[in-house]
Amino acid sequence: MPWKKTEPMTEKEHFVTLAQTGRFTVGELCADFGISRKTGHKYLKRYRSEGFEGLHDRSRRPKSSPNGTVKSVEALILKERRKHPTWGPKKIRDLLIKIHGIERPPRESTIALVLSRHGLSQKRKRKIGVHRVRPEHLTEPTRSNEVWTVDFKGWFTLKDGQRCDPLTVCDRYSRYIICCHGCANQQFKGTLRVFKKLMRHHGLPEIIRVDNGAPFASMALGGLSKLSVWWIEQGIRVEFMTPASPQENGSHERMHRDLKAEATKPPSKNLAAQKKRLERWRYEYNNDRPHESLDMLRPAEIYRKSARRLGERYKMRYPEGYKVVRLSESGNFSHEGSNFYMSEIFAGRTVGLCKNDQGITELHYANLHLGNLEFNCTDPYRTNSLIIKPDQAPSVSEPIKNKAK
Repeated sequence: MPWKKTEPMTEKEHFVTLAQTGRFTVGELCADFGISRKTGHKYLKRYRSEGFEGLHDRSRRPKSSPNGTVKSVEALILKERRKHPTWGPKKIRDLLIKIHGIERPPRESTIALVLSRHGLSQKRKRKIGVHRVRPEHLTEPTRSNEVWTVDFKGWFTLKDGQRCDPLTVCDRYSRYIICCHGCANQQFKGTLRVFKKLMRHHGLPEIIRVDNGAPFASMALGGLSKLSVWWIEQGIRVEFMTPASPQENGSHERMHRDLKAEATKPPSKNLAAQKKRLERWRYEYNNDRPHESLDMLRPAEIYRKSARRLGERYKMRYPEGYKVVRLSESGNFSHEGSNFYMSEIFAGRTVGLCKNDQGITELHYANLHLGNLEFNCTDPYRTNSLIIKPDQAPSVSEPIKNKAK
């Protein structure tokens, strides 16, 4: 037989009813119901003044809260949250101080409670912390324009059915978004036009960090593509991340999450409207949004344009002792009476050849050691030509300076 269940309100009514009969004392009833004499007299007093309705539970909220959040400040908190759905209590509190001029704003915990009370906060599952070792081949910047991180956010479809591929370029040191351009695709020519335009305005970085996808990389020697070869010709060093390791570009991926939430949902009606929307978001990100990694400063307060200007006519200079050869339009070059094929992405460029201590001829492009020339070709289908034997990974030698013509 199951236990009999009773509700608190039913027990209170039963207690009061028995007390009205006069057959039991208040002390006896309190002992039977498991409550204190003070609680029992409280129920009886409420019953005499309000009847059974007075037995319902009452709010414990104090009549006055001298330290409570002012309604006007609470309204500002809700306004900023609705305007910036991805901003948390830290950023909203910084806005109250710097934008709205509130000298004593609520604490971050109070702002979090205000957001939760109005249904404007979501609980996120915290991931178990993993200690990640910083890759040695990636440069940690100490000034603006030392490292630019570049990536395509990932395409999505606009309301008119057209594809939009946002190309994002960010200064790693200041978190300043240099470019957030809605492209129609990820092809080389369109991407190159965007980089020429932004480099004329912002100058050149020292290093560009990219993943191993097109149009930044390819299956050619050194993983280089037409775009990365053009970067190298401008005197920029290219850093490729480890394949399938987006955590090596964590700050850029975090920025993409905000971009997706605030500037792509829902998508705009066409590409022109989406481009304007992305540009407005970029301005807000750089000038209005405080960053915890920058001690709550804005990226625009830290970033400065590069002093290195874009010069599209450069001549590659190799150290003394190197044999400099120019590739044909098909990506071939001749050496010691033999023909070597590299790739069409190097068409018209110059490469440097030198012999190391073991007498092996090394192939260099700028400061990259792409591989060694093999003079004993074993390919039965290429008996009249020689091949290039790539290394496991291209090594970087001392930087080679580019000089303008």
